[in-house]
Amino acid sequence: MASPRIAIIGAGTAGCGAARRAAELGAKSVTLIDKSTPASGSSGRSAGVYNVQTLNPIDIEIRIRCRELFYRLEKERSLPLNRIGVLRMARSDVDVKRCRDALEFQRSLGSMDAKLIDQAEIKQLVPDLECSDVVGALYGPNDGSLDGHLVCSALVDEARDLGARLLNNTQVTDYVRQGSAHVLRTDKGDIECDVVINAAGAWAPQIGRLLGHPALVNPEVHEVIRVKLPKRLGYIVPFVNFYMPGSTGEAVYFRQDGPDSLIAGMHTYESVPGLFVKDPDNYSPPNGDDYLTTVAEKVYERLKVDDLGFRAGWFGLYPLSADGLFQVGPYADDPSVLVVAGLGGVGVTSGAILGALAAEWALLGRPVSVPSAVALLPDRNSLSP
Repeated sequence: MASPRIAIIGAGTAGCGAARRAAELGAKSVTLIDKSTPASGSSGRSAGVYNVQTLNPIDIEIRIRCRELFYRLEKERSLPLNRIGVLRMARSDVDVKRCRDALEFQRSLGSMDAKLIDQAEIKQLVPDLECSDVVGALYGPNDGSLDGHLVCSALVDEARDLGARLLNNTQVTDYVRQGSAHVLRTDKGDIECDVVINAAGAWAPQIGRLLGHPALVNPEVHEVIRVKLPKRLGYIVPFVNFYMPGSTGEAVYFRQDGPDSLIAGMHTYESVPGLFVKDPDNYSPPNGDDYLTTVAEKVYERLKVDDLGFRAGWFGLYPLSADGLFQVGPYADDPSVLVVAGLGGVGVTSGAILGALAAEWALLGRPVSVPSAVALLPDRNSLSP
């Protein structure tokens, strides 16, 4: 299809990334639709971390390309990046081996800054950290934190400069097919397009049902806790993550958030029983003060600083695929309908490039930025209900 008209539903990092890339690739028109405003969903309610320090090769490549985009947006669009560093803790020799393999893969893709550090080097970075059971860590000194709203703003600004348009506060209410064209009924009028991309995050299942192409993701509610330090520590706490991909259950993370404050929470790539949200428009944390207590206990176990204060922060949704992997690309029975979904708790870290891959599928017929993303198509057998 030559120069199609593209409509994208959802203006989180994935949708904004899709709009930017589709406009860059010369789509005839690009319309980005959100029922609220950019980053109003999960992208604006995350722990705000970008990093390359994970283990699965396809995830590493996506994160590297996303970080490269962030670096460019920092230079050209003044996107603030806080390079506080990221530590992925390894607590066994097996973990260390997996981290070493990940590091070698990073370097094969031209990302040379990360390194594997030992317990003594960890203590130099975070003197108050209890890490006697830690063998080492994968450390990315140029990784760190950023604001999801500002990421989406930078992506949208660039998309607009390339000719895209954004429709804020626009609800998609219905959908019809008219020949080869898709018509999205909205509360502000009809939008006709040749290609539609479902990038609705936690709302992707509802949009998928409307389009007749299901997005098999389950939204789960997760929280971020605020931590008040009794004094400035004299060093910046990097993003410290004790969760190792592939492990069972959740593990604590925390990072610097202000001169005398941290944020903290529990992280996993897996589904957590009891956290499923049926209606993403109406949900709340499920466990009252239990979660805050759990996080406080875990932080106290790891950060040996007296008189820490804890209070509620914010909560958002992890949209998880059944097999734990992203979903990106067209549906086999209608390649003019695409999805980018299942970003879990790493939407800010990976979403801009995942959205770009969806745009590449739409305009180029393949994911050129990360070729191995052909494995993430939404019709794969591992997503069968």
